[in-house]
Amino acid sequence: MAYPTPPPPAQPPVQPRANKPAEHWTAIATLITAATGALTFLVGFIGLPAAGVASPAASVATVTATTTVTATTPASSGAPGTKPPSSGSPSVRWSGPLLISDQFDLDLTPPEDDGENDIRLYSIKDEQEAELLSDSMSVVPQGQNPDSAECTLLVKTQPQADVFVPAGRKVCVITGDGRPALVTVTAVHPEAANASLEVLVWQKPE
Repeated sequence: MAYPTPPPPAQPPVQPRANKPAEHWTAIATLITAATGALTFLVGFIGLPAAGVASPAASVATVTATTTVTATTPASSGAPGTKPPSSGSPSVRWSGPLLISDQFDLDLTPPEDDGENDIRLYSIKDEQEAELLSDSMSVVPQGQNPDSAECTLLVKTQPQADVFVPAGRKVCVITGDGRPALVTVTAVHPEAANASLEVLVWQKPE
């Protein structure tokens, strides 16, 4: 006895696929746009070469400052009316004050009132000037302060044997041994018949 073939089971009806709402795709697009913008910002900030964007920190300008220093030689100081001795001037043999009432030998150290008559006080004129005598002497021009070479030249070119010198003036003298000396009359004392001197004697030039 043959049995009939049973019919295939009934398939459930296929439901049509529902489309996703538009809000879903809008949200995805917004996320993609935000991610792209963040990536672009990071690449631009870091300055990756692949991005082709120069980072502000990548290019730093270097400024080189050049300083010019000018050396100024200080001016030599000295009292008005004086000047430094020349490099070739002989050394000082003796210097100091003298009180003259007769004569002095300026070749002695210190000078003494005997021996050679290098400088002599002859008289006091008008109670203001000392009359000085010497074999080799010359009055120094007002305001000048000669060195040894200038004193020697002054005595050789303008020799005087008898001069009247007020306080504050100078005379150049060449001693008996050939040493130049600068004599300054610092005060005249008519009552005591003497005069105060400031004397500078140089070594004999070679």
